[in-house]
Amino acid sequence: MSNEHDDLITRYIYAVTRYLPEKMRADVEKELDSLIADMLAERCGAITPTDKDIRVVLTELGTPEELAAKYSGDENGALVSGGYFIFYKRILRFLLPIVAAAVALSGAISALVNTKPATNPLLFVGQLIGQAIGGAIGGAFWAFAILTIIFAIMQRLHVSLIPQDDFFSRLHPVPQKRAEIKLVVPIIGMFWSAVLLIVFLGFPQIISVWRESGGWIPVFAISVIRSFWPLILLWATLGIAKQAVMLIEGQYSVRVALATLIANVAILACAAVVFLNPTIMNPAFLSYLSKLLITNGNAQLAEWAPHLGVGFFLIISFALVVDMISTASHALRNKAA
Repeated sequence: MSNEHDDLITRYIYAVTRYLPEKMRADVEKELDSLIADMLAERCGAITPTDKDIRVVLTELGTPEELAAKYSGDENGALVSGGYFIFYKRILRFLLPIVAAAVALSGAISALVNTKPATNPLLFVGQLIGQAIGGAIGGAFWAFAILTIIFAIMQRLHVSLIPQDDFFSRLHPVPQKRAEIKLVVPIIGMFWSAVLLIVFLGFPQIISVWRESGGWIPVFAISVIRSFWPLILLWATLGIAKQAVMLIEGQYSVRVALATLIANVAILACAAVVFLNPTIMNPAFLSYLSKLLITNGNAQLAEWAPHLGVGFFLIISFALVVDMISTASHALRNKAA
């Protein structure tokens, strides 16, 4: 067989095994390789298989999602089964820890904001831990329940999760090790997007500095930053969507680079509107910062204090540009390999 034909088989096997647990992949890969070879030998005999022969044999085996469901033993009889269960498990694996961590964080922050530590330190610590654990368990339970109901309904209504086209057009090239996107990468990205949403809209006052004479001073003008809730919600949603594309692709690709570019440009626009607004910073904080800098002999720096929002925007811009360049670089190297 030609290298092109071998590549088609290799990509098909990869598309099947990427949905399976790590410990199963090597055995399934060997079994599938042998099975496909036997089916081609039976079909073609001593004649070299053509591209059409290979496509017919792979079509007989089924789509990668269907075959993965058979190997994982989830194709029949469950509330969520078959190809639906493959996607259900994949989403559940990253959704549960993200929701649990985000809700636990919000619970801990709620206890931190609403309880006075000096009044009863033991009660404060207990409430902090209790809110975090209770939030994590409750958040994970509701995420599990809602996702299960959604997939169960989709399965009963036969909603298609896989494009009804020639599945060969959806086969990814097998990535080089350095081009693979580990599951933890999009999970961490989604978690921080959720944290951004919770902190900026729910508890912006925790971003504060301590002043001995007046206690904590919020860095941002709370009412102003909350007025930007549609943009902050869009920002977090774009961040999660970008990570979702990475999760689905499983490797750095042109699609991942394009999704990162579009999302980051839109996030940059949101950040510009929020942080370049002259009222975004808390005047009390800016006044305190200016006096502190002047007291420490940094009068020139103190002149820049009113423009601190621009500084935040520049830092965010730098991070987004680095992310775009890094992702594009990985994608181009993977494509050229």
